[in-house]
Amino acid sequence: MNILSLALLCGLVPAIAQTIENPVRAVTDPGVVTTRQAITPAGLPTTFQGRIYGVTFGSTAAELWVLGATNIYKIDPRANRIVENVVHGGSPGLQGVRFDSLTGSAMVSMLGRGKGVQLGSFKNGKKLLVESLGASLAGALAVAARPNAKGQRLAVIPLVKDNRLAVVDLNANQVLGKVPTGIAPFGAAINRNGTTAFVSNWGGRMATAKDITAATGYDEHADRVVVDDRGIAKTGTVTRVDLSTLQAVATVPVGLHPTGIAWDETHQRLYVANGNQDSVSVVDTARNQLIQTISIQPFQQRVTGIAPTALALSPDGRMLYVACGGINAVAVLDLSTSRLAGLIPTGWYPNSLDFSPDGKHLAVGSLLGAGSGWRDTPQKRFVHSYRGMVSVIDIPDAAQLASYSTAVAENNRMLLAGTPIASRQARTTTAAAMPARSGDPSLIEHVVYIIKENRTYDQVFGDMPQGNGDPSLVMFGRDVTPNQHRLAEQFVLLDNFYATGGNSADGHQWLTQANETDYCLWPGYAGRSYPFDGSDPIAYSQGGFIWDAALAMRKTVRIYGEYAGRMAKPGNRERKALLERWRNGDDFSQEWRTVAPIAQVNSILAAQYPSYSTAIPDVIRAQLFKKDLQEWGSQGNMPNLTLVQLPSNHTNGATPGTSSAKAMVADNDLALGQIVEALTKSKFWPKMAIFVVEDDAQNGVDHVDGHRTVALAISPYTRRGSVDSTFYSHQSMLKSIELILGLPALSLFDLIANDMRASFTDTPDLTAYSAVEPKQSIFEQNPELAELKGPARKAAQASLRMRFDIPDAAPSDRLNRILWHGVRGWNTPYPKVHRSLFAPLSIDIDDDDR
Repeated sequence: MNILSLALLCGLVPAIAQTIENPVRAVTDPGVVTTRQAITPAGLPTTFQGRIYGVTFGSTAAELWVLGATNIYKIDPRANRIVENVVHGGSPGLQGVRFDSLTGSAMVSMLGRGKGVQLGSFKNGKKLLVESLGASLAGALAVAARPNAKGQRLAVIPLVKDNRLAVVDLNANQVLGKVPTGIAPFGAAINRNGTTAFVSNWGGRMATAKDITAATGYDEHADRVVVDDRGIAKTGTVTRVDLSTLQAVATVPVGLHPTGIAWDETHQRLYVANGNQDSVSVVDTARNQLIQTISIQPFQQRVTGIAPTALALSPDGRMLYVACGGINAVAVLDLSTSRLAGLIPTGWYPNSLDFSPDGKHLAVGSLLGAGSGWRDTPQKRFVHSYRGMVSVIDIPDAAQLASYSTAVAENNRMLLAGTPIASRQARTTTAAAMPARSGDPSLIEHVVYIIKENRTYDQVFGDMPQGNGDPSLVMFGRDVTPNQHRLAEQFVLLDNFYATGGNSADGHQWLTQANETDYCLWPGYAGRSYPFDGSDPIAYSQGGFIWDAALAMRKTVRIYGEYAGRMAKPGNRERKALLERWRNGDDFSQEWRTVAPIAQVNSILAAQYPSYSTAIPDVIRAQLFKKDLQEWGSQGNMPNLTLVQLPSNHTNGATPGTSSAKAMVADNDLALGQIVEALTKSKFWPKMAIFVVEDDAQNGVDHVDGHRTVALAISPYTRRGSVDSTFYSHQSMLKSIELILGLPALSLFDLIANDMRASFTDTPDLTAYSAVEPKQSIFEQNPELAELKGPARKAAQASLRMRFDIPDAAPSDRLNRILWHGVRGWNTPYPKVHRSLFAPLSIDIDDDDR
């Protein structure tokens, strides 16, 4: 496979069983990335079970506190020794740990289970200081070094969902108040005397009557965020708070998605990491004014996706260290020149930084660190077995920093800025199906991009002997999915294609933007939205959507269902009646009128086509699409880019009285076959490419990896009857669409992805496709509850408690076991999972986190 392995350490090391109680120095079985990046972290690493949310040095360089997913650790990094290990009992705050020098303890912000945000103190155990602060997510924590004039020593905690900054008196363990901030506060800083605090606001300022806005979710009281004409949040701010009056006294505009902040009180400067603008804002705290923006673009080519997350100021105030999650590095900024001095390689997605008290060492916490490992035994690879990392790095001299910078560039497959570039080849005038460069002529003028839901490769194609499949894992084989099998056989079988996203909230970002923002990754939308459908403007990348790029290049676009919100009705019980109406030949073109949450999408949206709903059969969607295709044929004009959502293969589990899982997957397959047949028999077929992919593999079982998924490339220019085992991912498909239509890259990640030219030829075969009807009936229903007993009844009862109107609202592992046994039989053991691949910007939400 054309992939890069993670290189963590040189030399031979014994395999050590890693547990919550036993972090390890070495990782002998690292994950693999779907973005073609490599990971070579500097310094001394310690790898933990679970994600890492924050780091803070104690009183010496030999004391480091690490906030993990379930535990708080005190470690001696040089000795790789765990000094203290305590279960914190909540969901950790984002960058939610700070050392308190007065008490010698670590303070942690966290969400207690069922108790709201809490503040805890950890030293020889746990001491709960304050509980029930409200909110559903805690941001970074800041603690004053000294008491104020009233004798109060203060701590501040951003309450992300509540748009408040909680102010706590640590001496009395009492909440003094909650100060209104901007939207989705994240980072916090407090002065030594505890009189003033600053907080960064992910979603920016509050809107005025003159602003164009969009809601952050569907709640009637949802915040309305100021957006640009693409529907993407367009402001970021920091709020200054007077802690003596508990009032916000100033709002300063900064870059997009302001995350970590660092305050240089001596020089009256506040530094702000702008996660969605790849820059650092500099604020004059004496005047509360933005005075400078420092762009972080270390490579020859300017890209989106550097993703600054955290900041640390050197003790002398001369250098600013910036954790850059998107490039797995720390950028070193010389503040005297505001120029990049170099880069330091880290683990996956660095998200927290701290200097040792002597200023000689930098601790870097990486949210995802070494990637996914295994559960129970090394043979049972598991996506959710996160392994966050902390590295302690000696501050490098100029020569070492230059060497580190080269490593970061190589890891990201980019050239450092200032590197001489070889002369570029002249543009060609000869058209190709897959041009060498964007803007070169293509033989293809029309791209249809079809997005489905949640299947792994082995669940569908594991029975195809041509590819790398495991027949024992097949759930929806040829009888259920004959069209997908025939399309793979007649065109090209892609047996090494991976979904970069691990759930719908990040999968749909990768599918449409080739990127995922910090707000989705941490995730920061908890309690506010689930942004798979265009419903939260804070979620989207500044690089924009694939349709934005197409429109900017004067290409025509039509969207069917994608980013079109979600349907309140019909309910899943109505699915059977809709199927009957479809069988009777009813016309559904006047049945629904869809309005997308993103205003601009409505200008290119097929309003008669339903948005996400598993209650509406996909064959109805196919009927609606084919009707438009007929009109395009009559007019002689088809959009250059068409996006089509077909979600029925998500299924409704074993819910009684609605379509069975196999029937829903068969419905999805038949709809796909019908759409492809109609497209291949249209007048546009000679200049067309159809790409089909799942939004994620969502915990499905696969013998190679849980992210490996079903994808198809269908065109007169496809290498027919071939197998293409090139390593591809979501970004590969987007890059191929960009090359064909002459669009620029949306981010670093599609820029460096493999395009899919190995699946294409310049010699066309115009043979049309003929759809087949699955042997599996699309009308099959799950039995009513009264008809069931034993494990089948328990599965039906569990399915009744699950939500299917939103993807991933149902507990994924439980649902997959229900589907497996419902399809393969209740006596068939659920297979072991093998999941070694890991997407570095993807968070797969565990069932307990939903």
